Amino acid sequence: MTVSNVINGRFAAMSPATRQRVEAAVSELNYRPHTSARSLRLSQRLSVGMLIVDDSPTYLADPFITQVVSGLSNTLNQNGYALAIEGLAPERIHDAQLISSVRTDALCLLLSGAPELRLQMMEGLSGLGQPLIVFQEHLPLTNEDSLVIRQDDKGGANMLVTNLLAAGARRFVMLVPELAWPAIEERISGARHALERAAIDTSLTVVPCGPAEFADTRKALASYLASNELPDAILAGNDQMGIAAVKLLKTLGNAVPGRVRVTGFNAFDFWQYSDPVLTSIRSQAYLMGARGGDAIITRLTHGRFTDREIVLSVELQPGESI
Repeated sequence: MTVSNVINGRFAAMSPATRQRVEAAVSELNYRPHTSARSLRLSQRLSVGMLIVDDSPTYLADPFITQVVSGLSNTLNQNGYALAIEGLAPERIHDAQLISSVRTDALCLLLSGAPELRLQMMEGLSGLGQPLIVFQEHLPLTNEDSLVIRQDDKGGANMLVTNLLAAGARRFVMLVPELAWPAIEERISGARHALERAAIDTSLTVVPCGPAEFADTRKALASYLASNELPDAILAGNDQMGIAAVKLLKTLGNAVPGRVRVTGFNAFDFWQYSDPVLTSIRSQAYLMGARGGDAIITRLTHGRFTDREIVLSVELQPGESI
């Protein structure tokens, strides 16, 4: 029992000397726990699935997805669980290996696609009999054994537009990925809500930008500007798109923020290297993943989620672009 306590990180009932003796023996014997045997004894697979529905084959290059996965994986690992990750396009959801056979104790989802498609996916996955955690979803879940963890994207967009209005912006363009993401839907909704609340003459045009990579954003914005007047402000769906917009505007001879104001979203580390530094919203993606890991451990230990929805706050990250 003492050896088991040391291996599983339970040190409260032993002296430092006892812990050191056990750790020395473990090191000398090169001992490793037998996960398969442990899972049989506990009637658990000691594995959690993460299904990412994205039509890009390089989905893990997206910094938001990477942050969520990192927070989730680190928390699960600290509790003796592995994380199995699978990514695929929305139309291939039924081909997912994570749902074709039961290999995990719980399933985490990060979904894209139209709202009706996401609802179908969630309802179908609810029939697997596994606890579900859905990240960044604002649609209601009917499965009782599920939890939504998201950040306040709507509130974040509201903050950006409020600051832009105070700076004198009235005509807005919002750059978004072509593929529908719940977070982007919320950001569009937040921007519109702020403009409606202002009760003044304003406009908002949403411009889809393909997969929302650098070149796609430049191409979509250049096409828009070729046939439309330059807006007062550009709201980018994320910081990458915001940086692409700033570079294009400078190429076309439009000063930022002198001629047009630009904002980003997420404020991950690379955001600070833009010139000018983007005004953005600091996201809670890593914490979102970590909270998901904690919630899974609680559910598998106690048999239920303590919450049905967790909404993390975001904060304005002032920059030089408005």
